[in-house]
Order: sequence, then structure tokens, then C-alpha cells
Amino acid sequence: MKTCVIIGAGITGAAAAWHLNQHPGWRVTVYEAQPWAGGQLRAAFHQGVPYEPHGPHIFHTASKEAYDLVAAHCALNTYRHRACTVAGPRQHHLTWPLQIGELEKLPEWPQISKELANRPAFPDRANFETYAIGIMGPTLYEWCCYGYTVKQWGMKPHLLASSFAPKRLDLRTDGNRAMFRDPYQGWCEGGWHTLVESLLKGVDVQLGSPFTLATLPPADAYIVTAPLDDFLGAEPLPWRGVTTRFECLAGTSGNTLPAPVVNQPSLDVPWTRMVETRQMSIAAPRHGTIIGYEYPGAPARHYPVDDVAGVNRARHRELAARLHREVPNVILAGRLAGYVYIDIDQAIIQGLHAARKITGKAGTN
Repeated sequence: MKTCVIIGAGITGAAAAWHLNQHPGWRVTVYEAQPWAGGQLRAAFHQGVPYEPHGPHIFHTASKEAYDLVAAHCALNTYRHRACTVAGPRQHHLTWPLQIGELEKLPEWPQISKELANRPAFPDRANFETYAIGIMGPTLYEWCCYGYTVKQWGMKPHLLASSFAPKRLDLRTDGNRAMFRDPYQGWCEGGWHTLVESLLKGVDVQLGSPFTLATLPPADAYIVTAPLDDFLGAEPLPWRGVTTRFECLAGTSGNTLPAPVVNQPSLDVPWTRMVETRQMSIAAPRHGTIIGYEYPGAPARHYPVDDVAGVNRARHRELAARLHREVPNVILAGRLAGYVYIDIDQAIIQGLHAARKITGKAGTN
């Protein structure tokens, strides 16, 4: 019997543990520093109304394998994510990503149209700001991106790398108002922690058990999904986190916000967005809702800071190299260990791939 130790019981660690648990020749133990599994991937309920203490988590994927695994382990509905943004001095509520069809109806359209006509053939990838302006022109950038980015990241947009911009910015002409185009989408009715708990069923999970390199138990193989700076006792890498403050509206009937997520780019407003999770659910009660207001700058590991100079990314590579030198039979997986922002499906796929490297069994995406 071979042994594998997994550090971290988030969705990546849970997917890896589930795969290894299917193989009789392996015994897997998962160590989680928190007293619960699932990390930030959790939902809560107040009088039957759902909300997510760590922000909204939307499942969307082109991977049939990831979809099948999720659908088999939780009550996945068919929700397709929608968002809007408050834009400009007139406080327009625009679909996000932006739609040309909506923009053409604005009184500011003549100016916006001229700017769009003058865009470069390809956006400048020098930094986040140049890329964003290359996609939508200066007016829409000022309306929708500048203030939001300053609040979210605590730094000017030109100091951020453009690497994360393509998956966040779009200017659509097809009228598709769903945020994501993936064929498989949904929200888990019981909360995403039920998916993690189902994947970990039958696995030896040690909660409230923080492990570092110095205290790593012996094993034939390791999968680390924890942040490497913590695990190695190194100087912390910078992250940006948010604090969500909730408002319970018990007397309301139906939904309150124009979309499940409403971005607020204005620097005059302290929060970055409002979230109404009940809009993602088909099982929420008719009366009552909960609105979450996300305030940036919390000491939490929600978003890695990709600076334009690449300093933080280089430091992470150094930490990863150090871990591989000291623990040759280790695999890194997930957003914390990878110092990267990834979606639920990517986190699952990384966990499965890590486990397959150990068992030697290939899989599909």
C-alpha cells in the first residue's frame, strides 16, 4: 500500500483525494488547517435564503469531465451567470461584459463610437490599463475599469500585468448577456461545500491540522494545495482580499438587484460590487433576500497580485523551485499553491491531473 499526503481540503485537494481514493493501492490522508473542508468555497443560509460569505462562486466549463464530476456530487442547477455594471456620471446600468447594442442607445454613444473606431488592431499588452483601453476605448475604461481596479487591487491599473485581462474584459456584438459562454454551467443549490464534502467521503481528512515543510509526515507522494509562502515559512506573497458585509431584506418579494452581481466602479463608493446569491438559486424562498457588499483590502488570499514587473510571479517560482528541491516527490496544484486566480473547473482539473501523475492513469479535460 502506497501513501499520499494532500495538504489542503479545498476543491483541488478534494478532487485529487477523490481520484486517489478510487485506487485500492493508495491510502490518502488530507490535512486541512481550518476546522472545515472547502476553504472559501462555502455557502450559508438565513431562513432558507442563500448567500456566500466568501463571495460568489459560479461553475462554468467546457470540460465534460469536470461537469460530470460536479453534477454527480452536488445538486447542480442550470443557472447561467449574469452581471451588470454601474457606468458613468449618469449611472447607467449596463450588462457586463459590455454590449454594443446597449451602448448604441446611450447619449454618450457618438463619443464612444469614435473611440472604438480608433482602437488599435490588437490591444497593447504592456499593462492592464493599455490592454483595457485597447479593448473599449478611454471613456468606457474610465467608466467601468479604472475605479474598480484601483479599489480592487489597491494600486493604479498601469502597475498591473495584462495577463489576467483577456478573461475579464470583452466588448460583445452578439447580444449574448450571459457572462460566460461555456456549454456547462450552474450553481450548487446546497452550497459548494456540499460538493467538497461529497468528494471527500470515505477519505481520511484531518481538520484543524496545519502542516508546514518542517512537520510534513512521511509519504510516498505529496500534493500541496496550500500557499507556498506559509508552507515554507517564507516572506508572504501579496494577495488582495475582500470583506463581504451582508444586508438582510426580510420583507422583500423576489429579487432586488438588476442582476445577481452589480459592479460599482465609482471611487466615491467604498464597495466594488453587490451580490444577490438568491438569483442563482431555483430553490430560494419567494420572500426575503440577502445583499452582499464586497469591500476590498481585506487580509485574505482571494486574488494574487500580478504586478507588471513580474516580481511577485518570480518570487512564487523561486518558492516552487525550493519546494521541489526539498521534496522531490511533490506536486503543486490549485490557486493557492499556484499563486493564480482560477475557476472552479480549473481547480478540479488541476486536482485530478495531480492525482493522475501519482497513479499514472491519464485522463481527459
